[in-house]
Amino acid sequence: MQRFAEYSLVGELTVTPDDLNEVVGSFSLSEGHDTIWVRVTQLNPPGPWPWSYGILGWQTSAGYELGSIKCFGEQTGEVYRLGVGRPPLVRTGQLTFEPRSFNLAWVKNGYPWTLRFEAASGSSGSGQSDGDPVFGTRATLGVLSDIANAGITYAIANGYATIKIIP
Repeated sequence: MQRFAEYSLVGELTVTPDDLNEVVGSFSLSEGHDTIWVRVTQLNPPGPWPWSYGILGWQTSAGYELGSIKCFGEQTGEVYRLGVGRPPLVRTGQLTFEPRSFNLAWVKNGYPWTLRFEAASGSSGSGQSDGDPVFGTRATLGVLSDIANAGITYAIANGYATIKIIP
């Protein structure tokens, strides 16, 4: 199973004064994926107006299964994570953006706010993926050893390491 998918363009949105909760576009998670990473890039030039944020979410027929998050527009782009640690019941939904009313006042005064949304799905679980090193059976990030001859022993059983220090 592929652990991460590549980013794909979901859509671009120019916020208008009448926008409340806008659908950016459709997005589907791959089988076994439980998280969506959304890269949001502000396309219009910066200005003296302090745009605040919007609420970014992914809505399916079962609701906002991966939660929602505050989302700010940055010209260099910023990545936001939608996920709650478990796969959604429905894998196809709509990426949504709800601008806050503070932003709409600036838009009403002639300062549009245009954002690009790109998304990728993946697995954020802490479990092992095929090919990941397994503690105690192959090379890992470090080696447990008693380099100071302090009397440290260890044992690995059922996936847990027990460390004993003998004074």
